[in-house]
Amino acid sequence: MSEQARVNFEKPQIFYFEEEPEFLTASANNRKVLAELRKGRKFCFAGTWGTAMAFYSWLKKQVQSRFPATDYTSSRIQREKLNALTENLFLPIKNHEPNLTKAPGNPWLKEFYPDEEEFLMRFTDYLGMNGARQWYEKGIQFPGLNHKVHPFYGTYFPTRTEHLELFDKWLSGEKDIKNAVDVGTGCGVLTFYMLKHGIRNIIATDINPNSLYSLEQDLEQAGMQAHVKLMQTSFFDGFENTLSNLVVFNPPWIPMETHTSIDKAMYYEPGFFEEFFKQAYEKIPETGRLVILFSTFAQAAGISQQHPVEQELQTGNRFLLLEKINKKIHQKASPRKDWLSQIRLHEEAELWVLGKKT
Repeated sequence: MSEQARVNFEKPQIFYFEEEPEFLTASANNRKVLAELRKGRKFCFAGTWGTAMAFYSWLKKQVQSRFPATDYTSSRIQREKLNALTENLFLPIKNHEPNLTKAPGNPWLKEFYPDEEEFLMRFTDYLGMNGARQWYEKGIQFPGLNHKVHPFYGTYFPTRTEHLELFDKWLSGEKDIKNAVDVGTGCGVLTFYMLKHGIRNIIATDINPNSLYSLEQDLEQAGMQAHVKLMQTSFFDGFENTLSNLVVFNPPWIPMETHTSIDKAMYYEPGFFEEFFKQAYEKIPETGRLVILFSTFAQAAGISQQHPVEQELQTGNRFLLLEKINKKIHQKASPRKDWLSQIRLHEEAELWVLGKKT
């Protein structure tokens, strides 16, 4: 990994304190620690990894008990309450390893912070880094692809596949696509579906440098790097015009405030779709098509009554509907998240094909 790459990557924040936070050991009184966390006091785990995990599991149960998740809104509140407490729970890092007995290591500590020998990291950030490393090493097999995708740290990847199956099936009926743009590529899965169906001139864009690095690695592994140009940009910034007869976009499906690149891949803020459709109309050629992969999750969950694609077609006066395909969500019911199972019963994945009005 180059020095330039390390500088540009999004990575967990690290901390240095003039005064060390109070150490949290196996002998700590959990309820007293919880009371202090609520006041904003900082704690650093000491001793064993097992002690840290035991306290974190206990803390999660306390939050779940006090703020039970019965629908999407209450599940968000529960997550926010837990995040507020864990903001002040730290893990000591020394010589690029967690300074706890039997703690799992992670090669990214040295790759991301090569010159930092001792610092603190939020415990939950390290858990997230470890989870990301496992996906990166193991890879993800998406339906219809003959190889795995290996999302790098901080790279969005789909955890559901119905919309991907729609796209794969739609592409199978399209034989004359010569070039395409994959807007907000994330882990690059849509690019790989297009490569599978013979499209050999693709521009893949993302605002997140981690995503582009991730896709670059997978393209090289598959020997397909010559067919894809990577651009770090937002929407169509930097495009003279697309010169492409296909633009694909798997936007976020849920309206919500965003803070990180992963947030921006999952949630959208006011004005997001208005700006996208405005730029798309300016850049897409008259004969081009815009394919949007979406979901009715926000409507099924009661988060929003507005569907941004429908709203654009009704009021934007820029695009017309050429084709729309729906697919019901088939997900095994979860006793722990019955509220989510109920949403899935009414949710549909969607593929929209739009053309420019002339």
